[in-house]
Amino acid sequence: MEDEERAHRDVHFQEELESLKANVAHLTSLLEQTLRNASGEGPSNQPAIFVHPPATAQPEETMNEHGQEPPYNPAFVQSMPPAPAPTIIDPFANESHKTKSSNDIDQDKMAALEAHIRAIERVDLYDPVRAAEICLVPNVVIPKKFRVPEFIKYTGTQCPITHLKSYCNKMAEVVHNEKLLMHFFQDSLNGAALSWYMRLDITKIQKWKDLVDAFVKQYKYNIDIAPDRTSLSNLEKRDKESMREYAQRWRDLAAQVHPRLLDKEMVTLFANTLKDPYYEHVMGSSAQQFTDVVAVAERIEQ
Repeated sequence: MEDEERAHRDVHFQEELESLKANVAHLTSLLEQTLRNASGEGPSNQPAIFVHPPATAQPEETMNEHGQEPPYNPAFVQSMPPAPAPTIIDPFANESHKTKSSNDIDQDKMAALEAHIRAIERVDLYDPVRAAEICLVPNVVIPKKFRVPEFIKYTGTQCPITHLKSYCNKMAEVVHNEKLLMHFFQDSLNGAALSWYMRLDITKIQKWKDLVDAFVKQYKYNIDIAPDRTSLSNLEKRDKESMREYAQRWRDLAAQVHPRLLDKEMVTLFANTLKDPYYEHVMGSSAQQFTDVVAVAERIEQ
């Protein structure tokens, strides 16, 4: 049921995304057309047009009945309104206004286009409505009395199997709840390992086993390059390093060897890394435990 709902949401999201892309393409086309029209406009070479007002209708002078013109009447001439001056129409009078309006339209369309692009770029990550869709474990229910343990942080340089065992031991109270195991696993990671967890494909991580397999596959190289008996034999004591410091460093690496070293084998390997006069006295002693070998070497050092 959850897979069907997630698939339905994905299809709906893709439809919305395609719609936004179509709107952006349409706005881009309109903007390019507007810019081309604006770049093609310029001052015309047509001369100014003079529009003469229509002649004022004057009373028609007719002949009198005797065929003579009517006498001159000054009052009639003075009552005639003066002819208005011809009106000159300048075709470029509103050119600046048109240019200004065109620029305003271009800026509005550009702002709308940028808003759509920003919406498309951040819809995957920053839309709070879709926050549940980017969670690796959606619909997780955390018990009210559950307290998150203090985990040992994994940074990507340790053995992944060891970390998984430590994590499951800390989560023993809810070890049978896969959703809680998957959800709180991020709290046991740090640095590059945490970034790896955040980039996981939620469509491929459906169960706790999927997460474990992905984690081991990602950091399996730490198992492959883990210390072995050969690397322990090649270690040497540093010049300014005390015997106790060197023994602790060597012992920490020996603890990572698999299969586990026996006490007698550990004594032999450690003694072979020592130089004279340490080697001669350690091999001549009857020490059977690693701590006894360290004690002999410290007495020689003093």
